[in-house]
Amino acid sequence: MRNRLFATFLVLGPALLCAGPARAQADAVAAALAQAKSSDPATRYAGAEALAGLPGPGSVSALSRLLADADARVRQSAASGLGRQGDRSAAPALIAALKDPSAPTRFAAVRSLGSLRARAAVLALSGLLGDPDASMRRTVALELGLIGDPAARRALSAALNDPDEGTRLEAADALAHMGDSSGQEAALTGLRSKDPLSRRRAALALARGGDASALAALDGAFAEEKDPSTRSTLDDARSRLRERLGLKQGR
Repeated sequence: MRNRLFATFLVLGPALLCAGPARAQADAVAAALAQAKSSDPATRYAGAEALAGLPGPGSVSALSRLLADADARVRQSAASGLGRQGDRSAAPALIAALKDPSAPTRFAAVRSLGSLRARAAVLALSGLLGDPDASMRRTVALELGLIGDPAARRALSAALNDPDEGTRLEAADALAHMGDSSGQEAALTGLRSKDPLSRRRAALALARGGDASALAALDGAFAEEKDPSTRSTLDDARSRLRERLGLKQGR
């Protein structure tokens, strides 16, 4: 009898062990889906947060539906969660969320589309480079750089003349991501900014897309920089640009 039970375990044991985690995942998804259908906004929010960490088509579908929720906090959580899912089938729902009345939801949708590298969103995102909120324009430029679709070049090139310094520098870096050096002048100007964050962003853009004259500018900026954090970024940018240009370090 004991030998028969042991033989049965040898046959069924691996399947039962594999079924354990799968069953637990299914139960977790079912519980989160039930929360997402609650009449209580706080419970729906908890469901959206849970679904974000449970990859699968069911979670993507539920989170996409929650983008139309009456509660702005739920919609924001759903937009962020879809980015974590990593499923580009969520792109159309996220593109629609770019027109959400809630700014945090719109920001979450922009970031998620960037995380998904959603090329289908390039046209809609490019339109947001004209948004009245400079923070939105900066975020959009950054995410377009991550997506890396050349279709965004015209809009990003126009953003090099944006009145907001941060947007100009994000656009320069985004273009550099695409192998386009047309933002170098904006980045060189950014190296002379009074804002340390702008100087750091300019340095990163030049490291990615600068030429020999950019290296000389980085060397000069490094020699004059007093802020320790910015000085470190400038030094790293110099090293990266030297390597990209095929130059020996320290020269």
